[in-house]
Amino acid sequence: MIQKLAQQLAEMESMIPMAETQNSGISHASAGWHLAHNILVINQVTSAIAKSDPVNYKPRFSWTKFIIFLTKNIPRGKAKAPKAVEPTPDMDLQEALERASLAIINLMSVAPNQFFPHPYFGDLNRDKTIKFLWIHTEHHLKIVRDLLKK
Repeated sequence: MIQKLAQQLAEMESMIPMAETQNSGISHASAGWHLAHNILVINQVTSAIAKSDPVNYKPRFSWTKFIIFLTKNIPRGKAKAPKAVEPTPDMDLQEALERASLAIINLMSVAPNQFFPHPYFGDLNRDKTIKFLWIHTEHHLKIVRDLLKK
């Protein structure tokens, strides 16, 4: 799964030159917004999991998590990005993406039960976090791919 996430980051990097692309029929946000948001999510999630104490890991069942992890799909337009992962116009996509790539590599060195507290899914341990990041990244890549279609 980590290799798939690395491939997604490489695809995101190839999209940076088209960051200004917009199409309100697909999304109210630009391609760059989706890329930046996703990079922010990766960087913040990996930072949170690295700081977590596995002793405090408390998984809980969530039907939403179950469906999203089963289908590997996040429906469009159903959730709003939390303020903490809304990109600012001055964000350097290339630099942030480089940090995200390193963070993904470092994610493999955290303990299996270090976790990220997701606001809807509850605590996600290392492996569930990797899967979540892959699903979330694919969600935004699908939107950007649609935005970049001629």
